[in-house]
Amino acid sequence: MCSDDSADMMTVTYLVGLSTVMCSVLWFIYHNREVSYRSALNLTVSRRQNQLYTSKGFDLQRWETLVQEANALRNEIKNIASEYDVDWQEHLDEHDETVVQALKQERETKNNQKDDEEEKEQKE
Repeated sequence: MCSDDSADMMTVTYLVGLSTVMCSVLWFIYHNREVSYRSALNLTVSRRQNQLYTSKGFDLQRWETLVQEANALRNEIKNIASEYDVDWQEHLDEHDETVVQALKQERETKNNQKDDEEEKEQKE
């Protein structure tokens, strides 16, 4: 049924696959990394991402802090809403005209403050 050539190819294919897996596991062990797709992705992509973040002036730690603060605020709002027996749905508030106007006003205020600070720095 199988010729000698196909049997040899199956053996070679098996051994190449097995050695690839073994080398990968040893590499992860040597670098003290978790053996997972996410870990490999983070390792290979993180260097390039950090270079891009740095070149564009993006502060990753500040971003993570802002995300944590936003999550804390969401939890606080949910807790307050549950105390008043209200079902708060964030996605509905995102499109509410009152909320949109308040956010626009807040952004304009912050932008004006930044502009004022930049003008003061330039005068000095």
